[in-house]
Amino acid sequence: MLSFGQSIFFGAGAYSFAFAIVVAKLNIVLSLCFAILVPAFFAAIIGLVAVRTRNHYFMIITMIFSVVVLMVLQSGHWRFTGGYGGIPFEIPKLQLGLVDIHLEIQQNSFYFILCVFTLALFFCKRILDSPLGMVFLSIRENEERARIIGYNIYRYKLIAFILSGALSGLAGGLYAVNFRYTNLVFFHWTTSINVIVATVIGGAGTLVGPLLGTSFIILFKEYMTSWSHYAGIIIGVILILIVCLSPGGFAGMILNFYSKKTNRNKC
Repeated sequence: MLSFGQSIFFGAGAYSFAFAIVVAKLNIVLSLCFAILVPAFFAAIIGLVAVRTRNHYFMIITMIFSVVVLMVLQSGHWRFTGGYGGIPFEIPKLQLGLVDIHLEIQQNSFYFILCVFTLALFFCKRILDSPLGMVFLSIRENEERARIIGYNIYRYKLIAFILSGALSGLAGGLYAVNFRYTNLVFFHWTTSINVIVATVIGGAGTLVGPLLGTSFIILFKEYMTSWSHYAGIIIGVILILIVCLSPGGFAGMILNFYSKKTNRNKC
């Protein structure tokens, strides 16, 4: 399901984390749990409508939700958002027994986010290897056949959408941990576009693909912007080439390379 509404959950995760820290005075761990649960709740509400549609209709309706949410939050009645100027806040210490970790130190923040990211990646791997993950894969490969077998397609799509919203919320919370501010830009539909582009470049349908795509885009932009203002255009050209020449992205290229090498060795 190609969703253009992940920016809703990313922004909701960032703002939920900030709210839990600033208003509720929760610790880091509980605030991140809050950043997961709130977007998951919104994903459940939106998913009740969105997952009833398919293909480009699903893309359109998720984009509509994203635009509507942003327009509502842009109105002056929602001053707690801080608008595009954002709201900075302080991160409390992470208490691990008798040890206090100061996350305002960039190195500590990096390792904390890396640990949470690793746990999230392990969680996704466990989901894919579980019977639930097998159902997800069967629906992706052939939805009609999965329906004929007896699976409730709507229910499993809704579960996948909620899990996706929860993980997007976690990403928003971790972004807020790293930069210690919230901004309405998080809710902009272009945030969803960035995720989709990274996934397509890295390789959709794999866990390592989005990681490769995101790493490539970030490093490429850092390198390109130092001597050129056309980094976005070049990334667009690379995206077109990958879609045309290697739909599996970087992950697909790597898998094809090793499969050919294995077949060559067998011969």
